[in-house]
Amino acid sequence: MNRLIFMLLAAVILLFSCSPKEEPVEIDPYIYKRGALEEGEILANALKEEGIDNVVVYKLVNKLDSIYNLRRSHPADSFVVKLDTLNVIRELKYMPDKIHSYRVIMDTTYEYFTQIDTLKTNIELKTIEGEIDTSLWQAVLDSRGNPALAMLFTQIFQWDIDFFIDPQKGDHFIMLYEEYVSENGDFVKTGDILAAEYITKGYNKIAYRFTTKDGFSKYYDESGKSFQKAFLKSPLNYKRITSYFGKRVHPITKKVSTHNGVDYAAAYGTPVEATADGTVIYAAWHPNHTGNTVKIRHTNGYETLYGHLSKYGKYKVGDRVQQHDIIGYVGSTGRSTGHHLHYTIYLHGNSINPLNLKNVSGPPIPKTERPDFEVVVDKMKTYLVPGYISIFPDSISEEK
Repeated sequence: MNRLIFMLLAAVILLFSCSPKEEPVEIDPYIYKRGALEEGEILANALKEEGIDNVVVYKLVNKLDSIYNLRRSHPADSFVVKLDTLNVIRELKYMPDKIHSYRVIMDTTYEYFTQIDTLKTNIELKTIEGEIDTSLWQAVLDSRGNPALAMLFTQIFQWDIDFFIDPQKGDHFIMLYEEYVSENGDFVKTGDILAAEYITKGYNKIAYRFTTKDGFSKYYDESGKSFQKAFLKSPLNYKRITSYFGKRVHPITKKVSTHNGVDYAAAYGTPVEATADGTVIYAAWHPNHTGNTVKIRHTNGYETLYGHLSKYGKYKVGDRVQQHDIIGYVGSTGRSTGHHLHYTIYLHGNSINPLNLKNVSGPPIPKTERPDFEVVVDKMKTYLVPGYISIFPDSISEEK
């Protein structure tokens, strides 16, 4: 009997000794504060709103600025602050995109050092094509593209096509573009469009991206002519044109008068871009009813005027601006019946119709680089076909 009891006890002990042991649960001793920048917000203010001390904020921001230019920050850039149980900040991680993380880390001596982490990615080449029914934007989305692709596409053809008024039902497009994916194949971000074609009535052109030896990447047609022009087709994203150049009945005075520009209706606060490179010569209230007004002097006797602004951009009189720089925001200041931009182009002091401007192309491909350009074009032609997908392609442009 005693022997039986001993055997049973031994079996129980053996059973419990062989049962899997529970792994100890690791408790993270740190506290994490996460956030993202809002429209017009800077990182320093976002950190202060998280309750971080002013002195510490500027120490962190200045350290971070040494590895990432915070003037390039955008809305939705995210950040993580790591604190210990004593509320001491051990790390600030700033993520302007899905690939790069810029870190400020406290070491064992309570000094901060910096570190940049880069997600390893691969590039796939893809093509999408589509036909416009309601808008280019919707057509790109319907073709399994994304908003970033639609925006990049409009930027390529913006000097020839005004995508708010020019597209027609049945217009056709195709584009070859890069897509960055992680090592396990997950989408990370959209890269550059390498070639794009747009076909509408009276217009059929293909743009090829090429990086010249001076390091600038631009789009050219097959002959090497630049797509970029001296002036943009329009200075903003607008809803509709409410008043054209020429004689009209003024909406306020009800008298017939000459309208020396084009009025673009747009939402309050819509950014207004400089349509060409130049120098700001006026940024103040204008006595001629256009309220807050900016004027820019360009080459060859051209000037542009932007009126009824709600507020100005960061540029002051005497500052140089480049095409696409934001010089103000849509408003209704001065004599105005609603939110819109009044836009005028002057040539040697005389106003001309912006919609009839004979635009001038930028510099073509340098003759010494034509052979390299032709090689790139030939490769892109083979890829610019519907449904093309290439994983980890060979280099097809000078910058890759």
